[in-house]
Amino acid sequence: MAELLPDVDSVVKPGPKGLAGQLDKVVTWWALSGGFVFVALVVMSIISIVGRKLFSAPIDGDMELLMMGAAVGSAAFLPACEMHDHHIKVDALTTWMSVQARAALDTVAHALLMVAAIAISWRTALYTHECYENTEVSALLLIPLWQPVILLVPSFALLAAAAFYRVTVSAQQARGVTA
Repeated sequence: MAELLPDVDSVVKPGPKGLAGQLDKVVTWWALSGGFVFVALVVMSIISIVGRKLFSAPIDGDMELLMMGAAVGSAAFLPACEMHDHHIKVDALTTWMSVQARAALDTVAHALLMVAAIAISWRTALYTHECYENTEVSALLLIPLWQPVILLVPSFALLAAAAFYRVTVSAQQARGVTA
């Protein structure tokens, strides 16, 4: 008969140590802050919907705030997904490969993600500066656009750092070295 609870030894794994452990803590707290952003957005949406239906008084610019907050909150989850190697993978074509060969492909994939995250961090930082110089603002609330955009930069920088960690772990697995 199947067990309802999985074996504890197979679920609980020790986390990374040293600098990687510190990165793991930062990434985890960053993702939690993204979760708090989504909780705040849900509360705001409920207040706005109730205000709209019962009192004809919605929160002005709630859709603007929702779009900005969703971008910031969802970007905050990306580093945690990469740190713990929980991005979506399609392993259907690689099931016949050895563990080391799959780890080598993972190394390439994580390295490409790291390069992309560095480029996105850099370009987002430049866009932030451009928004600040051009005094771009949102349509309804006139929020300076550089403010929500600058909150994306740390998420992408942490994504690059987490991808670098995954590159090192995958490269070790590809070489047959166990951590």
